[in-house]
Amino acid sequence: MSDPRADRPSPLTLHRYALGDQLIRLRADTPIRVHGRDSLTLVRGPVFTLILMALNAGSRLSEHKAPGPITVLVLDGRVAFSAQGERLELGPHDLITLPAHVLHEVDALEDCAILVSIAAPVTRTDPKGLESEHRQGDYRPVPSPPVEEHQEGG
Repeated sequence: MSDPRADRPSPLTLHRYALGDQLIRLRADTPIRVHGRDSLTLVRGPVFTLILMALNAGSRLSEHKAPGPITVLVLDGRVAFSAQGERLELGPHDLITLPAHVLHEVDALEDCAILVSIAAPVTRTDPKGLESEHRQGDYRPVPSPPVEEHQEGG
C-alpha cells in the first residue's frame, strides 16, 4: 500500500473541510480551464473515498462505473445524472445513490460542483450483516470451502 499523502487527512480521524475554499482553488487551477473539470480527493481510505469535483457547463464525465456504492451530492449548479435507463436533472442539495458496478455518466448543465463518495465494495457476509470494513493489516479474504469429489461406487 502506498504512503498516505501528507496533505490528505486520515479517514479515521475527525477532520473539517472548507469546501468553499477548495472550490475556489479548483476553479482557479489550469485543469478546469483546459479540460472543463477538476477534482480533489479529500479522503482515500480503506472504507471510502471522498472526491470534490468542479465542472464547467457542457463538460461530461463519460460513462463509467465505480467499484463500490456511490453517492453524488450537488453543491451548486445543475447536472444531469444518467444510469439504469434514467436521466435525472439535479440541482443544489440534490443527492443520489447508486449501487456498485452500475454504468453512469454526468453532464454539467451549468458550472457546478459535486461531492462524490465511493464506499468500499462489499467483500463478504457474516451473520450480523454485510461487511465492507477493510481495516489496514487485518483483512484477509475468507477462503472457499474445499470441494469434495464424489465418486460413484460400482
